[in-house]
Amino acid sequence: MKKILLPQRAKITPKEVLEEINKFGYINKSPYSSTYYNVPGITWDYKPEGSLRISDHWNFVTHGSKHCLLAHTEEVIQSNWILAKYIDGKYHILKEFGINVPGYRFIEVNKNELELLKDLYNKNGIVSSKEWYKKYHERPKLVKESHTKNKKVLLKNISDERLKKFKEENKDVKKVVFIEEKYMNIIQTALTLYEKSSEFDEFCKTEQGINKLINIYKAYEFKDNECESFEEIFILVLDNGMAIKSVSIMGEYYNSYAAR
Repeated sequence: MKKILLPQRAKITPKEVLEEINKFGYINKSPYSSTYYNVPGITWDYKPEGSLRISDHWNFVTHGSKHCLLAHTEEVIQSNWILAKYIDGKYHILKEFGINVPGYRFIEVNKNELELLKDLYNKNGIVSSKEWYKKYHERPKLVKESHTKNKKVLLKNISDERLKKFKEENKDVKKVVFIEEKYMNIIQTALTLYEKSSEFDEFCKTEQGINKLINIYKAYEFKDNECESFEEIFILVLDNGMAIKSVSIMGEYYNSYAAR
């Protein structure tokens, strides 16, 4: 496997905006933000007459100048999705979609990070910093570090039961590396997918196996711009670039279990 995408609650692009973007005959995403144009060749100083822009920010200042000016207002607009057409040097609004909506944004973790998370998770998600750095040179994503004296941080991020158990067994520890409580279940699911990933990578080696991935697990070609979801799902990206969503993996697992 290449990586697993883990869901985090976040404000994401409204579905209506995504549908509008998909209507573009040509989709050109800005390298700087979640802004889309319907033509190529866009620069800070050049926008083709009649071209479309869909974005959540307008009338902003960068490189010392104002950009993406709306015709009806000079007010800086942020977090408000608008589709507009470029006419005579300014954008004229065609549609407004409002603010971002509740959903999930993905965090990517690779195989090396999963191995680190697995080790820490199997130790109840908390170890002394000294023990950790004897073995590893880095902390993976979703992992924090704090002095044991900083009770406010620890109690905010670790359950009373988990923290109490660790302190009883490690009275002299001054600093700890830990998984935040809110990520414990997420990491548990990620590690379950990680364990199954070797089986799926084997399927990738034969045409029959690939057909099984597609027909049974609904595998598809992963795209790098897949960074948000309206559902709380995990995405497993395999060595050959195919991706499987957790609902397909776990659903098939439960179906197989029920059939026994």
